[in-house]
Amino acid sequence: MNIYALRGHKIRLTNTSSGYHYQTERAEKYLKVGEVYTVDYTEVHSESTDVVLQEVPGVEFNSTCFEDVEPQTEEDNRKHQDYARWND
Repeated sequence: MNIYALRGHKIRLTNTSSGYHYQTERAEKYLKVGEVYTVDYTEVHSESTDVVLQEVPGVEFNSTCFEDVEPQTEEDNRKHQDYARWND
């Protein structure tokens, strides 16, 4: 998935086995493979990106478990709070 996804961006869960063991358990507990979810926000770190979903407030998931339903534009990517930190 696009790590710079903005609030409201639609993503689909493709797997629950990416990331650390606790991330796998969390995804299996709250989510279903193949379902579409709505991004609340993402936090981009140097080696991973956390995604919080509107459907599961306050719970962080590993971004590598998802794919974009539709692409987000580069212009919108630049609006993300972490974009400049990692791209300028």
